[in-house]
Amino acid sequence: MAEVIVFRLARNDLVHIHDYIRDELSNPDAAHRIMVQLKQAMESLQSMPERGKPLDAILAVHTEYRFLVCGNYRVFYLYDGQQVEVVRVLYTLQDYMRALFLS
Repeated sequence: MAEVIVFRLARNDLVHIHDYIRDELSNPDAAHRIMVQLKQAMESLQSMPERGKPLDAILAVHTEYRFLVCGNYRVFYLYDGQQVEVVRVLYTLQDYMRALFLS
């Protein structure tokens, strides 16, 4: 089993996603449901750390990042054979290249 560590930026992403859905979209039930789904997706990486697709499968440059699609969100992470590091959780249509490599 791999250890899953959620980095601060990813935790901040989760808070922003939750708050946006709850407050801006006025849908607290959906905010809670999406948080549960994202948490389950991240926890699933303990037993299946390589289930996500390598990011370089959709990019022209090599990177060690992998991503897991969960509804309208992508969970970006690194896996070193023992530990999963969840780096960001981003909306699918967001500029993930900028968020991953320029923040």
